[in-house]
Amino acid sequence: MRFFTPPRRGQPAGGFVTSRLAPAAPALIVLAVFAAAGAAVLDDYGVSIDEPKARSRAAEVARYVLGDGDLPTDHHRYYGVSFEAPLILAEHLLGLDDSRAVHLLRHLLMHLFFLTGGFCCWLLAQRLFRDRRLALFALLLYLLHPRLYAQSFFNGKDVPFLAAFMIALWLAERAFRRDTAAAFALCGAGVGVLVDLRIMGLALFAAVPGLRALDLLQARDGAGRRQVLATLAAFVLAAAGTRYAVAPWLWSDPFAVVDAFKTLARFPISRPTLFQGEMVRWPSIPAHYLPTWMAVTTPPAALLLALAGAAAVVWRGAARPRDVLRNTGLRFEWLLLACLVLPPAAVVALQSNVYNGWRQMYFLYAPLCLLAACGLRGLLAAAGRPWARRGTWILAAAALAGMAADVVRLHPNQAFYFNFLVDRSTPERLRTQYDEGRGIQYREGLEYLLARYPDAALTVDTNRGGQLRNNRAILPSAARERIVLAGDAGRPADVFISFPLRFQVPSFSSLGVLHARRIYGSTVFTVKAVDLSLADEAIAAPVRAAYRAAAAGEPLFRSAAFDLHLDGRTVTWVVESCRPEDTLQTFLLEVVPADPDDLPARRRERGWLGRNFRFGEYGVRFDGRCLARRTLPDVPLRALRVGRRWRDEAGERRREVTTIDLSAARRR
Repeated sequence: MRFFTPPRRGQPAGGFVTSRLAPAAPALIVLAVFAAAGAAVLDDYGVSIDEPKARSRAAEVARYVLGDGDLPTDHHRYYGVSFEAPLILAEHLLGLDDSRAVHLLRHLLMHLFFLTGGFCCWLLAQRLFRDRRLALFALLLYLLHPRLYAQSFFNGKDVPFLAAFMIALWLAERAFRRDTAAAFALCGAGVGVLVDLRIMGLALFAAVPGLRALDLLQARDGAGRRQVLATLAAFVLAAAGTRYAVAPWLWSDPFAVVDAFKTLARFPISRPTLFQGEMVRWPSIPAHYLPTWMAVTTPPAALLLALAGAAAVVWRGAARPRDVLRNTGLRFEWLLLACLVLPPAAVVALQSNVYNGWRQMYFLYAPLCLLAACGLRGLLAAAGRPWARRGTWILAAAALAGMAADVVRLHPNQAFYFNFLVDRSTPERLRTQYDEGRGIQYREGLEYLLARYPDAALTVDTNRGGQLRNNRAILPSAARERIVLAGDAGRPADVFISFPLRFQVPSFSSLGVLHARRIYGSTVFTVKAVDLSLADEAIAAPVRAAYRAAAAGEPLFRSAAFDLHLDGRTVTWVVESCRPEDTLQTFLLEVVPADPDDLPARRRERGWLGRNFRFGEYGVRFDGRCLARRTLPDVPLRALRVGRRWRDEAGERRREVTTIDLSAARRR
């Protein structure tokens, strides 16, 4: 069966319009435009937290295959390298050894693979709906999800799996339509790679034989049954063989696949994540975690149309149950619905570990796009009159235009997209509700510093050292030489880039801030001067005013190292005669509420909440003094435990902590 219609009899064979590619011309034009746009914005994105780790693991596997090393032995070994290995091969074929060139190549190939998934989305929609406009709508819906568009450049796990899932869906539809052993073998190979990329690929590995079993039950004669069994065998052998071939850890122990399933189904890592204003962690993730994340970060038009499409599929299935059992387009639409609903249900049933939003489930957007096109088809059918149909198309085009506007408006921070289902208008509200960010914003912070101080070499510190190093690696070599990481140099920082941490509700310093990125009114990250001589007077004046206000009052606590002042909910540390090396210490702040119920559930047993910080994150150095400031929780407090942690001249770790009874301090 051809996907591209040949020229009609009597038509000339030459020319673009009359070529066999003519029916695909709109999709190819769209993809070419997106490819050109992707190349233009390629250098605007930073490096995500997972990229270096995934590349390193793939390199280990490559060395093992070449006989020059051992396989990783930790639980990460079960993450497949089917996508990473070709990227490393491309690096070597092109002879790239500069970190910037390597990252740009990786980002380009990731994005092109995402576009390949889009082309398969169009092919599949064309086959299902036999309407070029609906197929083009499904393609644009796939391409214009703001989060997925941005992450298609730097997320080397979840977005490639989405694209591979879309490719595998197309291969499955193609196999059932052609009904040949070769087509099912190709589908099996695609599913084998899919399972290697993520364990959720087992959904299709189970679905294809399940549907083939229905065909076996309905076979009319022995020849039909033999055909079904032959194609089923081709699929299973190809899937299993491909899975084995691309997973070196299976070569010595094929039965390790059982352990891999157990490990990946309940991945042994427990990261606290901010969800609806509460810190949650596995295995106590609420059942509505994934649906909520999908609902608040997916364009509303896609959600509504997908719901309409799901309802239409169920309605048509109830009206024509035999078509659901037979090899028809309706049965494939039911497969799409199952692919959208069953994986989240399996996560809940197996208590699988999920974190960082719904990124492990991005592949659900593949069936969602196609079901949304089903929903639009149903609305067009219900519209009836031509003017109503035109109005429906206008609304669909407006929805796509709105998605495109979000992609452009948020660039290059589309990964922070939220829809109107959450509060996007209250300042600083959003960042206290949902844990966000893949760390790529460090690049913007570094480029800001390079532009602000064009001739200076800067020592930079952060609360995520690995992320700072990753994003420095994508800068030009001359720029990399001007950025020194404080942790590497072992010297005080000139500037500090703050990024919200997963284990606490993100907060930022208000002292010495040079630059802040805010999205939907919420701060994403800040760049602040630790050495105030780098800042202008407009930034320095509030710091000096804060020092004068604190110094004018009696300190709540005084030690040999610092004075501590408390004004309402603001705690201020003042260090007189402060040396640059004094800023290498960590300040300790442990908050003890009067009512233990004011603590998060996971902190009630120990009875206090940690707010420790490195000086550079909340402090500044100026006029031979140091000053730092933190805001306390807005609940009644019983005590504070304060102190510092540092290394002495011999390099030994030292720590001192004092408990301050706030009720006694108030009586005084």
